[in-house]
Amino acid sequence: MVPKKIKSKRMPATHKYKVQRKVREHNRKMRKASKSNPNKKTKLKKDPGIPSLFPYKEKLLHQIEETKRKAEEEKEAEKQARLEARRIPQKDSLTSLVESANERAEAFQASNADDDDDEAPMLVEATVSGSKDNSRKAYYKEFKNVVESADVILEVLDARDPLGCRTRQIEEMILASGTQKRVILVLNKIDLVPKETVEEWLKYLREELPTIAFKANTSAKRDHLGHASVKASAEQLSTSSECLGADTLLKLLKNYCRNGGIKTSITVGVVGFPNVGKSSVINSLKRSKVCQVGSTPGVTKSSQEIHLDKNIKLLDCPGIVFSRQMSDADAADVVLRNCVKVELVADPIAPVERIVARCKREQLMLYYKIPAFLDTKDFLIQLARLRGRLRKGGIADLESTAKSVLNDWNAGRIPYFCIPPIRTSQVSSAIVAEWAKEFKLPEIITVEADQEILQAAIPQSEGKSKFLAMSSGNSMQIDMDGTGIEESDDDEEMDVDEEDDYDDEEDGEEMEED
Repeated sequence: MVPKKIKSKRMPATHKYKVQRKVREHNRKMRKASKSNPNKKTKLKKDPGIPSLFPYKEKLLHQIEETKRKAEEEKEAEKQARLEARRIPQKDSLTSLVESANERAEAFQASNADDDDDEAPMLVEATVSGSKDNSRKAYYKEFKNVVESADVILEVLDARDPLGCRTRQIEEMILASGTQKRVILVLNKIDLVPKETVEEWLKYLREELPTIAFKANTSAKRDHLGHASVKASAEQLSTSSECLGADTLLKLLKNYCRNGGIKTSITVGVVGFPNVGKSSVINSLKRSKVCQVGSTPGVTKSSQEIHLDKNIKLLDCPGIVFSRQMSDADAADVVLRNCVKVELVADPIAPVERIVARCKREQLMLYYKIPAFLDTKDFLIQLARLRGRLRKGGIADLESTAKSVLNDWNAGRIPYFCIPPIRTSQVSSAIVAEWAKEFKLPEIITVEADQEILQAAIPQSEGKSKFLAMSSGNSMQIDMDGTGIEESDDDEEMDVDEEDDYDDEEDGEEMEED
């Protein structure tokens, strides 16, 4: 038999040196790693077991076996307990579950029996979070003090629905009081409405009271808020965050100081519904962020005094106290004005019904890219299928879909505007004629001045294609005399404050994407 040849271990010197170099490099890396991370755990080696020469080896092995046996017994006992639980009759568990559910339902109904009589169809009372006296009464007092102490009332309106956020009760109260108080309407957010629609609203409102078109500064990055230059192009003004209309409003206030024979400073109260832009108007007039703004209710908690100059003092009002006695339609309209957080709305389908009733169905079909629908329920079902908001069995989740529509509405992703109604009777312009002398309206409110401000509005051609045209909203009842506010309301929380402002930059970007 031929013996097997043993392979020689000889190798070229180049290969030998290469191996030695790699070994040195590996050892160097290991030393470096151990210095940088000395606590690094190495791979655990296999347990060698108990040495045979260990004197107590038998005793130690017996303890290990006993521990394993106890663990097995505990595991088996748990298994038997689970099996015994499964053997319990299902009838008893279901019966106890039903009884427990009935008891909880009865307790819940009993606790809420007293509250149901006083609540409106939807809770739309104001919320002032973080205040020591978090009550409707304290909230009403703040609003009343601003109205009583102001010489001039700036009533801020949302240009998308001016009549829906107009407080005629305030105007009637001031005119009937016989005092020298004056009311000026500020048509804010004109950059969210087509230009021709803004012109129609200015014509409609100026038949009753002096009205100024306004676009508040929406810059979120700068503390100094500038005013837009009228020399800029219409395209630049429509996309800019600068303020428009502030110069005209300041001229009106200064003319009232001079012509009214007022030697001391005047107080200007800024009032209006939540989220119409009251604090943003004050910030734009002051050219700095003196008032906190936000798109969620509950930012402005109390009135704030801001000195514009030595003659003009501004008062920021926290908002309007809504009346408890309101219809279902009014309660739904409050939700559409972003006065209530969507997650707190008990019936989100009712506000969506208002949207469907006030908009053309063809426009909703084009915006949401859905086929023709019969009613609000059919609209929500088709939208739920499109967005995948389905429950088990493919049933559409109507409430979740309705809340998503309300979120789109409040966030400005659904661009809309309201058409001015047709007047059925002649309106007396005696008030406008009388106040025109004090404010020098013909000198300030001119066609040229309006056209310069209206450059920030959206062209009508673009508005027809992208916007939802709606019928105008109705004025709602508010608490002006405090009759709906009881002394026992000190512990009652409110649901809506102000604040104010819409984030115009976000709204504008979202509408451009749409």
